[in-house]
Amino acid sequence: MPHTYTRAQLDGIARENYGLLISYCNILESEGYWETPGNILRQSIRSILDMYVQTVLIRFALYCQKLGPEERRFIAEVTDTNVYEISPDEEINDRVLGEVGRFYDSPPILLQLCGLRDNSCGSGLIGLFFDALLNIELSMAFIDTVKTGFVASFIHDYFVKVEAFLGTSSNYSAIVNERYIFKKLCDDSLEKSAAHLKEAGESFETYVSTYIYSGTAKPLEARAVVAPAPQEKEEEEEEPVAAAPEPVQEEKKQESALDKLLEELGNLVGLASVKEEVGSLINLIKVRNMRKERGLPLMDMSFHMVFMGNPGTGKTTVARLISKIYKELGLLSKGTLVETDRSGLVAGYVGQTALKVQDVVHKAIGGVLFIDEAYSLASDTQNDFGDEAIETLVKLMEDHRDNLVVIVAGYTDDMKRFLKRNQGLVSRFNKYFYFDDYNNEELISILISMAKGAGYEISEGAQNKATSIIASMDENERYKFGNARGIRNMFERMVAAQANRVCMIEDPSVEELCEILDEDVN
Repeated sequence: MPHTYTRAQLDGIARENYGLLISYCNILESEGYWETPGNILRQSIRSILDMYVQTVLIRFALYCQKLGPEERRFIAEVTDTNVYEISPDEEINDRVLGEVGRFYDSPPILLQLCGLRDNSCGSGLIGLFFDALLNIELSMAFIDTVKTGFVASFIHDYFVKVEAFLGTSSNYSAIVNERYIFKKLCDDSLEKSAAHLKEAGESFETYVSTYIYSGTAKPLEARAVVAPAPQEKEEEEEEPVAAAPEPVQEEKKQESALDKLLEELGNLVGLASVKEEVGSLINLIKVRNMRKERGLPLMDMSFHMVFMGNPGTGKTTVARLISKIYKELGLLSKGTLVETDRSGLVAGYVGQTALKVQDVVHKAIGGVLFIDEAYSLASDTQNDFGDEAIETLVKLMEDHRDNLVVIVAGYTDDMKRFLKRNQGLVSRFNKYFYFDDYNNEELISILISMAKGAGYEISEGAQNKATSIIASMDENERYKFGNARGIRNMFERMVAAQANRVCMIEDPSVEELCEILDEDVN
């Protein structure tokens, strides 16, 4: 009688394959392949292996939108050393995620060394290495017992990414090819050798192009596999699944969260037209959801946005709120905001730009991708890869249209030219938000709000002096001032001047420590 894998069995399979990776690293080290890299990196091959395995698993989990306590436990325990100090009970912080991203983007040194050995003696070490790593990934994916299209898509993209770094796929694809990967996903053959699966039938590439990139990914169910017969006493009992929240309670919770977000939006200084447009959009989505609940037809809509305006007018702040609002309305699964610009999307060499765009987009799935100064992608410079970034972005926006919103931002005239650069942009971006410059009164309100948030109080004299300084600016000076950014710079100078003044007081009171006077404004 076939049985699905238990958690203990998955942990065992992962550790067994990790042991294979150690043995392959021992081969590389004993034959001298690690000597030069080791001297440069000043790290052991085992520490690099552990970092590599944890890095791939973290990115894999993020891509699949599943990095919960069980996945964190798996990542922490699968390697001998917990390089990133992952804890099942704590979210992975931004610092670690940054390190993971940098290591993931760098060339896979261990696979490259396997390739060097294969070229030297005709072995298939690179295929075996990748096979063991793939088994570890799938062991973590099988924790949920159902593998979605995200799993297949990540493995496919990682396969292509590794090939691009290696520069050749001859030895690699001889053993671990796309058909083999497809077989792994469909048959759960975690314990079979890659050498026995050179012929796998249907092409994995066909599955990906048909179901993943068309936006109609169908789940690949984890089929039953023959596992050891269960013992009379289970190794460990599965924890009971928490009961689903009552629908009414869940609905009230969502309404409360949405109301708080709308209140936060309403409390922002200025932005009257933006608030009105966002409110209208929310109403549209609410009615759309009601029509969906009642089985009425839905009009195909795009929720991507264009933010136009000068720097410092609150575009990033509004984008962050919209990402959370979209989540509460059921449009996005995570409601996170990923910020980037040209430097995060465009590379300097052929073929690398598409990979950078894919990586950024995959981080943003489930939330909002905010591209500041997006117009800079449309450069007329020779040998510029901005158009490649735009084309890749347009394709990925369509691939992930059900769980990704892209907001592009920049100066009004520049953004209009940018949208005309590619027909795909015009058709996907049809919601425009204009962020006007703040007037004098609004800028002073922002200054007071900043001070209050930092535990300071702006005296009436200081407010009047700041108002006079802003009002005296000509058009060019006002443009350089940068709206709220200029106010932040002004406030920081006030705090510095106040600190110099208060330090001259022998025993300053709490009021003196908190109050900013007109003499602190310059």
